[in-house]
Amino acid sequence: MNGAPRTTKTFDSDSIRKAATVVWSHASAGVAVLLIIGALFLGYHWGKPPVSPETTSSASDDAGVGKPQLYTCSMHPSVRLPDPDAKCPICFMELIAVANDSGGEGSERRIVIDEAAVKRSEIETATVGRMFPTAEVRLYGLVTYDETSVARMTAYFPGRLDRLFINFVGIGVTEGDHVAEIYSPDLLSAFEELRQAVAAVGTGDGAASLAGQVARDTLAASRDKLRLFGLTEEQIQAVESGEFNGDSFTIYSPITGVVTHLGALEGDYVQTGEPIATVANLDRVWLDLEAYESQLSLLSWGQEVRFEVESYPGERFVGHITFIAPVVDKKTRTAAVRIAVANDDRKLKPGMFASAVARPRIATGGVLVSDEFAGRWVSPMHPTIVKDGPGQCDVCGMDLVTAESLGIVGDPSLVVEPIVIPRTSVLFTGVRSVVYVRVPDTERPTYEGRVVVLGPRAGEYYTVRSGLEVGEEVVTRGAFRIDSSMQIAAKPSMMLPAGGGGGVHLHEAGSKTGAAVPETFMFGIKPVYATCLDAQEALATDDLESYRLAEQDVATAVGLVEVVGLFGSNLGEWRRVAAKLRFDKPAASIGEARLRFKQMAEAVVMLERHFGHFGSDSWFLAYCPMAFDGAGAEWMQRGKQISNPYFGAAMLRCGEIRDEFPPKKLDEHADGEGPR
Repeated sequence: MNGAPRTTKTFDSDSIRKAATVVWSHASAGVAVLLIIGALFLGYHWGKPPVSPETTSSASDDAGVGKPQLYTCSMHPSVRLPDPDAKCPICFMELIAVANDSGGEGSERRIVIDEAAVKRSEIETATVGRMFPTAEVRLYGLVTYDETSVARMTAYFPGRLDRLFINFVGIGVTEGDHVAEIYSPDLLSAFEELRQAVAAVGTGDGAASLAGQVARDTLAASRDKLRLFGLTEEQIQAVESGEFNGDSFTIYSPITGVVTHLGALEGDYVQTGEPIATVANLDRVWLDLEAYESQLSLLSWGQEVRFEVESYPGERFVGHITFIAPVVDKKTRTAAVRIAVANDDRKLKPGMFASAVARPRIATGGVLVSDEFAGRWVSPMHPTIVKDGPGQCDVCGMDLVTAESLGIVGDPSLVVEPIVIPRTSVLFTGVRSVVYVRVPDTERPTYEGRVVVLGPRAGEYYTVRSGLEVGEEVVTRGAFRIDSSMQIAAKPSMMLPAGGGGGVHLHEAGSKTGAAVPETFMFGIKPVYATCLDAQEALATDDLESYRLAEQDVATAVGLVEVVGLFGSNLGEWRRVAAKLRFDKPAASIGEARLRFKQMAEAVVMLERHFGHFGSDSWFLAYCPMAFDGAGAEWMQRGKQISNPYFGAAMLRCGEIRDEFPPKKLDEHADGEGPR
């Protein structure tokens, strides 16, 4: 054994390679098994269902059972995402949790506001009630002649005017005064025929004879001919008796008044039917006014109207509506309204400009409460003829009828006080009218948005046709702030009736640059237009207080415009417009208000030219060359008839329409190309 040789085991390279192959095959299998186990573990944790509501945290309890917590952007509240770690897709800001404090059951249109926030926002409410509000309708027009008291003297026969006693316009005449002397061969021939007929009757041989009857018929025909020539019975008798032997004939005035027109001069030869002069009785005049469509529902026959003229500042004249045109002018969108005014002292002169105010009382359904003509009798054809009892019309002889039968006086049993709310409680979108109502019997201040149907505006109140009940409390101050809170909460609001969410715009409108403009922005600037147009109308009526209120509304409307999705030149243009619509303090005087309005008007024109407007009405660009000492100024207005805000009643119609801006239609850009 000791001598046996010892064997030595050696490892060559082939052996080492074989051993490594065996080891790697076993190791890779183990790694694969570990990867499969890890994948199953991760899949279990990622794919397992969420915990039940009973195991959620207190934050989940606040979010509400079955409702996932959403997160929004403080700059773009329309964004709603479930991931708290996500970024705003518009501005990339951090998201914040959406508060779910919404007011309880049926709270889609409700929002809860803390007591402290209510005090900071200075939210005020008023109780809905019933009353007969008094509206104020401002009208403008001219004093004109009463056309029923105008007489035009024409030539009944051809002749030469040898004398014309009324030889200038404005001369006063009395009924029966001589007006002119006319020479007419035709008239002299008619005189001679009458004299011969008289002579033939005097020499007749008996009443029963044929010659006698012919003579009498000829005499009657000769007299009728002279009556048709305009001669009075006294003049005809003078010709028959021979007292008149001249070769010219005198024309007398048929009425008392002043000469308003001369159709011929002394020495002219006039033909039958040609005018000689026109005489108007100024003891009663008309005031012709223009009323917008929106004002017609507040006006009725017989209504009292007070007005002023520049010649007698501070003195108020009174008349009654006697005519409202049955049609509206297609260009000016106005209807003629006529006022009959007694003018015994002759202070009112045709051509004077007048500023008038009607103050009707409004009942339910817009019925005008009027009892001024109760129990009186009126001419159906000439309504200026009003008497205390039955009789005949002084003009046409028709029988008078009661004012009640003409609908001038309403049935008192049908008159009901309307539901009214302060005008400051209403938010307008151009299509809808929205108010916010304080919800009763809630622990914290809760407000609910309501869409209401309004009747006519009466001063500082609106009548309500539907949407509110007596006793409810409507927000009269701070409604814009509540509406903005509704928008942040993505709930139905003034501008977004369906509520926010998703961050997706419905359509896109086109601007002047061709860049896309969000439809939410286009709807957002509608109140800006509306309040600026209200300011223009207030200055046109010299109403400083209404202008101040409109200016406050402009500032509020500008602050609520949503600029989400507005970029580049569009955003820059809006910022330039908004800067012009901000004022530090109220205007101290009407002069300062007009100076400030010039800046406002420039902003509105910029806004219209760049973006346009949604709605149903066209707006008009007007220009007054005399504004600001001849420098001239533009403004935007609703109607086509000039209503000058820079001069008001002093020169209301001074200016011209320079351009028309029709509204953009929603269906014009449903394909995303923008409105034309």
